[in-house]
Amino acid sequence: MRRVPGFIKRAPRIDLRRPAVLIDPQGVETVVTIIDVSSGGFKLAAEELPRIGEIVILRVDGSEDIEAQIRWAIDGQAGGVFLTEVDYSALP
Repeated sequence: MRRVPGFIKRAPRIDLRRPAVLIDPQGVETVVTIIDVSSGGFKLAAEELPRIGEIVILRVDGSEDIEAQIRWAIDGQAGGVFLTEVDYSALP
């Protein structure tokens, strides 16, 4: 089977739209909105975006801190991958 040009297979997304705190490597906390999550990562919206490649902590009320790496950031949104296993269905 061949890939269709321009098609990227992605895990299903769950629309979350929940407030969270992103903590950068220097410990600076930024309020963000987690837009959606998948089994491997997330998309967030923020006024001040993290840098690509940064290792960050996501803190969502009612869940444990989640370690992640930022993979892309543009136009008020950023995406990353979880560095630890996350039960995203248990996020509040």
